[in-house]
Amino acid sequence: MRKNIRALAVFMVILAGLAGCKASPEQDSGVIRITISTVPNEWELADELSGRDVLKESGLNYEMVPSLDSSGLNGMMAILGGKLDIAGGGWVGWINVRARGGKIKAVLPGYALPEDKKSGILVLKDSNIYSIKDLKGKTVAVNILGLTGEYTLRLLLKKYGVPEDSVTIIPVPTNNQEQALRSHQLDAVADTMCGGTSFDRALDHGGVRLLPNSGNRDVQGENVATGTGFREEFIEKHPDQVKRFVEANEEARDIIWENYTKDSERVRRAYAAIAKRKGGNAELAKYYSPGFSPDHRFIKDSDVQWWIDLLVSQGKLKPGQITASDIYTNKFNPSYTKIKKHKGEIQ
Repeated sequence: MRKNIRALAVFMVILAGLAGCKASPEQDSGVIRITISTVPNEWELADELSGRDVLKESGLNYEMVPSLDSSGLNGMMAILGGKLDIAGGGWVGWINVRARGGKIKAVLPGYALPEDKKSGILVLKDSNIYSIKDLKGKTVAVNILGLTGEYTLRLLLKKYGVPEDSVTIIPVPTNNQEQALRSHQLDAVADTMCGGTSFDRALDHGGVRLLPNSGNRDVQGENVATGTGFREEFIEKHPDQVKRFVEANEEARDIIWENYTKDSERVRRAYAAIAKRKGGNAELAKYYSPGFSPDHRFIKDSDVQWWIDLLVSQGKLKPGQITASDIYTNKFNPSYTKIKKHKGEIQ
């Protein structure tokens, strides 16, 4: 437990220091810097499927920069320090950064687990763990301490009456969790509570099973779990660029979703082809499914407020210190704008 507290304290100190960072003038030219990854992104996949480069069509002024992780805490560090302009991650990270003075805001919904997709904590098939209650005295991995995975796991433990201090929660990189579980270094992996590639791949390899009622949806219900956004300063200075970015993302997602619903294997073949060209792991294509759907085109207050209420209840935020509107905006989202116009709420 002391190790968890120390790790969380270090995390908060890092955020506090980064919150005061600002991009230098030459870094804030209006060019949106997007990190290059060996994992196919939505624009590349849309291009492969349709022959359309939606980023170029949008007129977006962008630059691809190498070797920067734009996900989670690393991404928030990068945009606060002015090394990148876009970051994505779970709402706990966004809220904690904001609470410590970091002026960043999500403008685009991220991952939303579809209702028909399984997710949850994984254990070995021959394990004596059959329910959340059996995690007492066990070692469970999350990807990063102090963020969504740990909070969700602790909520599950509380729900089923398991003392938090009786479970050892340790950080293990997502890509290493399955191996650590199979080599008996861990009793369970919890980074799979949101499903995704690591969850599907572990099940496909066999020898593991899912703990009932241990997924993120079992704790929180249907929700958009992550968001993607910018520094507020960049949004204020370059709203047209932000709008083009959001619109290009929605266009790419529409292309992917339409193709996926018609022929999911064609989309997976396209994913594999891109990954192979980029030097990524083409084998992961077999587990690909969109982390979005037409049901989650924009962020809702409830997606974020749930986490704000939790942090307030635990004494980590003061009541009223942070509002959902501090964390995100839908003003650049074309789907949200259409709905508001239809309701007559905007002209």
